[in-house]
Amino acid sequence: MARSVSCTVFAYNEEATLAEAVADVRRALGQFGDRNFEILVVDDGSTDRTPVIARQLDDQYPEVRVIYHGRNLGPGSAILTGIRNSRHDVICFHAADQQLDFAEVASFIPLLDHCDIVVGSRSGRPGYTRMRLLSSDVYIALVHALFGLDDYDDFNFLYLYRREIFDQMPIDSDGVFMCTEIFVRAVANGARVARVEARCLPRKVGVSTVYRPAVIGKTIWELLRFRWRWKRGRLNPNPPQQRPSQRSRPSR
Repeated sequence: MARSVSCTVFAYNEEATLAEAVADVRRALGQFGDRNFEILVVDDGSTDRTPVIARQLDDQYPEVRVIYHGRNLGPGSAILTGIRNSRHDVICFHAADQQLDFAEVASFIPLLDHCDIVVGSRSGRPGYTRMRLLSSDVYIALVHALFGLDDYDDFNFLYLYRREIFDQMPIDSDGVFMCTEIFVRAVANGARVARVEARCLPRKVGVSTVYRPAVIGKTIWELLRFRWRWKRGRLNPNPPQQRPSQRSRPSR
């Protein structure tokens, strides 16, 4: 049985929502009385008051730990930092923009008593522009065509993992493609997968940075590079070193 949970809350300039996001995670995980939990707040180089709020949460709650990136590295790197620093049986994530209802996410944790990964698909896409919808559809079609994962229709929304799947798993990507890379590797290694559907909520504040041209370009590059190396057996057999993170805390 998966007895403990590590949840990474990753944030970039989310001063308006970070405290609420952490409160939602604490409330949801606190319902599992027989499971210990920790919350890793990864501040991804924010330039607003997010680092100060993160420090306050660290001081207030013993289950909260904060890791500071010295500069903005993107959500993939924030997730990778969470993976590398998680201590417990189950690894999951929650973006501070709160497009997931974390109480719903937490309700899927017991599935990991009998499987290795829970992957979720969106029940809808509120607030998506036509360009964002088109980008998502093209990305999913590419993953289907290049990796044969036709049974799955969402690759960057909701994941919960048993931490054992990362034992000896190299992760070459650090951008948007990273979660898909992990999933491809895990399925190829025989991971047991549970599929669920979850609500996608509108962002409360701010706008997504995932669909900037530079981000899209990096995603396509990482996808095609991984595909080429995957097919030719040229992937790095050893896990990459974690990117340096700035652990010093900002002043209040």
